Amino acid sequence: MRFLGLFLVFMALTQVPGLAQQEQGGYQLLADEAGVRVYVRSAAKDVMSVRVTTTAQAKIVAALAVLDDAKAYPSWVHRCTEAFVLPGGNANRYTYCSRVKLPFPFRNREVVAIVEQSIHPTTGVLTRRITNAPQALPASKDYDREQTYSGEWVITPNASGGIDISSTFQTTAASGLPAWLRREVMTSGPVRTMQNFVARVEAKQG
Repeated sequence: MRFLGLFLVFMALTQVPGLAQQEQGGYQLLADEAGVRVYVRSAAKDVMSVRVTTTAQAKIVAALAVLDDAKAYPSWVHRCTEAFVLPGGNANRYTYCSRVKLPFPFRNREVVAIVEQSIHPTTGVLTRRITNAPQALPASKDYDREQTYSGEWVITPNASGGIDISSTFQTTAASGLPAWLRREVMTSGPVRTMQNFVARVEAKQG
């Protein structure tokens, strides 16, 4: 999920002409590809938010299994090279670390955060909240650790027997990145990651 932290607003509009005029709760639609939509919103103190929405023909339990398998993140999360769960915690509350490789000369980055999640007993909605915890793991000399980070996944059963997926993250991690890298992580990166996520979740249904 670290892929959603590297972005700035109002970039990459030339790749998706006309989409910036559409809004969803203050978010501007920057990408719409094969059922995956990417929205961006600016906030105070350079904090930026990105929201990615889509659907999948799968069950909540399959989505939860993919999200909880941190070691597998490099196989589907854009630019992720390593992810792992820290010792302690339980199935509904644990701390994880995720690391992202950036092209030279930019330093690689990492996030350490707490996951708290639950499935509503009546609606079946999965809510997964992510809170930054940069002090939970000793710092590494090879990575810049993100100091501002939060997120939420909301996955809802729908009438067609599948699930509606919404993932929202906030961070300041895009500071200092060039326009071409911002374009990548604001559009193609989130789209590719969510498409990979849907493919893995739907494969678990087989």
